[in-house]
Amino acid sequence: MIRLLLYSLIFLIVAVYIALIAKEDPGYALLSHGNWSIEGTLVLLVTALSLLIGSILLLVYLLVKTIKFPGKLGNWNQNRKTVKAIQSCNKGYIELAEGNWREAEKHLRKSANSSGMPILNYLAAARAAQEDGSQHRRDNYLLQAHKSDPQADIAIGLTQAELQIKDGQAEQALATLMHLKSVAPKHKQVLKMLFRVYQKLNSWKDLEALLPELRKSNIFEHSVLSQYEQSLSKQLMMQALQNKNHGDLAAIWNRLPKATRAEPEMIYFYCQQLLSIGEESTALGLIKEGIKHHWHTSLILLYGIAKEEDVSKQLETAESWLSDNGRSSELLLTLGRLCIYNQLWGKARDYLSESIAVSPSTEAFEVLGGLYETQLADSVEAMNCYREGLLLSAQSKEQVSIEDDLPVMMALSAAC
Repeated sequence: MIRLLLYSLIFLIVAVYIALIAKEDPGYALLSHGNWSIEGTLVLLVTALSLLIGSILLLVYLLVKTIKFPGKLGNWNQNRKTVKAIQSCNKGYIELAEGNWREAEKHLRKSANSSGMPILNYLAAARAAQEDGSQHRRDNYLLQAHKSDPQADIAIGLTQAELQIKDGQAEQALATLMHLKSVAPKHKQVLKMLFRVYQKLNSWKDLEALLPELRKSNIFEHSVLSQYEQSLSKQLMMQALQNKNHGDLAAIWNRLPKATRAEPEMIYFYCQQLLSIGEESTALGLIKEGIKHHWHTSLILLYGIAKEEDVSKQLETAESWLSDNGRSSELLLTLGRLCIYNQLWGKARDYLSESIAVSPSTEAFEVLGGLYETQLADSVEAMNCYREGLLLSAQSKEQVSIEDDLPVMMALSAAC
């Protein structure tokens, strides 16, 4: 529009200039060719030629515009479709975020081919289809995503595995992830999802084999991975005991890193398993080694449950800890048990009574009650100990219940 106004202004200026010249001296022009001739003023001739040239240029311009019109019409139509596709795609993602699965799927499917990134539409539509309860449509969208971009095999496979896990198809997810692992063996997200699937399938041996790769890839923090490793080892040990593969117990323990084997909680769990199959000597050796490096109450208590061949030496060892570590209720309870092993009834009673005085425990009341009942022939004191133990146990359970309900109570209070 601005260009047209500029041309019109120039034309007007030229026309006025020519008119001014023609007024003073219009000039004379004669065109002759053969038997014919044209005679007139110079101004008229210039004006006629200008109109002729202008007409020719206008015809050429209109002809060019006519030739280009179908292409421009196609571009306009394509732009219109693209805008509509983007709008439909945006609606689809909004519906997906709001949980309107069927509407989201419709908008995402409709705009896929014109959105410029059809793979994103198909992956989002697959999520919507699964949430709507259709595995068939979900798998079809994943297939369409692969056809739209065959190079995005990892992204599509991870989405498929994630949806399969969410839908409870752990075995199908495992097959998907194993394929991805063959394509990209060190891909962190593939390894992380494999870890999740093995957990869901309780595939502890496969999980154990995966741990070295997880450690190298630095997917998890060292402390988190160490906790996973301990939990996994516990599962493997329990599985070995259930299958009565007692030889596997030591093998699982020996495969653990040295730092993990030094953890008091891990020593405690492993020694519990050893005691359950009668390996008291091995368990006691580990317990004493663990106590030497970590004064841990669970190991102290377990030392009093295990039984050496030379129980007098075991008692002597435990009593040597009194001077270095103080008279804790756990150590006193252990000493009371060891005195019972050594048939030192009076000494056992004193240790157990002192343990209760330091910090009452259901366990100490139970052991002391048993001592009164079986060895000291005092049924009244035995009943008193059992009653106190039951009351303490009930109080502990009530306290745990209150602590569990506290967040709910606080939420209700805030709501009021």
